[in-house]
Amino acid sequence: MTDIRPIREEEGEEFLRILAAAFKVDFERAYRPFHEEPYFDLRNKWALFQGQEMVSILTVTPLSFGWGPAVGIAGVATRQGREREGFAGRLMTRVLDRLARNGTPAALLFAQRPELYERVGFEPLDVVVRAPLPNLRPEILDDEMPSALVRAMYDEWAEGSPDRLRRDDLRWRFWHWNRRIAGVAGDGYLCHEHGTLREAVGVTAADPLPLPEGTEWLGLSAVADDLGFLFEKAAIELTLMGRSVPGQPRIFLTDQF
Repeated sequence: MTDIRPIREEEGEEFLRILAAAFKVDFERAYRPFHEEPYFDLRNKWALFQGQEMVSILTVTPLSFGWGPAVGIAGVATRQGREREGFAGRLMTRVLDRLARNGTPAALLFAQRPELYERVGFEPLDVVVRAPLPNLRPEILDDEMPSALVRAMYDEWAEGSPDRLRRDDLRWRFWHWNRRIAGVAGDGYLCHEHGTLREAVGVTAADPLPLPEGTEWLGLSAVADDLGFLFEKAAIELTLMGRSVPGQPRIFLTDQF
């Protein structure tokens, strides 16, 4: 018998073991972050069971845009040895149908293999690109912006278009839990880490960015276009896919679900 439902407390460890094996991460190291991240909620962790065996899993994350609510789908995985039997597709279809009946038809995910998700109604919306940033002013970005000001500037940016992701208190907790740090840049800020720029608000490519040479942009192509970044060459890392999404989402990779 097949059963599809949110997991129970005693099933959390098995859920994590399937997830860790599929994404090749150490179970012991993943255990604490898995349970401590702000979005941890067993009601949003779904699994397909065959009999008593947990076979396929996914996680749902609530999102909000100006045009309404959505969900992010992440951590889609199947128990090793049971892949390519259609379990993930059945699980995702059931979860998305349930969410749509409850008033949230819009869903987003980041995919390495878009064709897998086209089978369950997703379509490509944008791509995540990695590319060297042009027009840099080589220096270290070390003036940290107060978190309250970062939030105010981001919220003002988000209100500028219904396609931009809104951040509620829980999403800001998630942002800080990931140790995001924003540095002052002109009239805005940059969120830069390990040679990668993931978030930029209130700046444009017309002014040299105070970042070290070789810093790369990692984010949606449409967001890079909004910022005026012109890349000579860019590598596509992921595809942003959507189902029943009414607009063109603008999300920074600091919010990747």
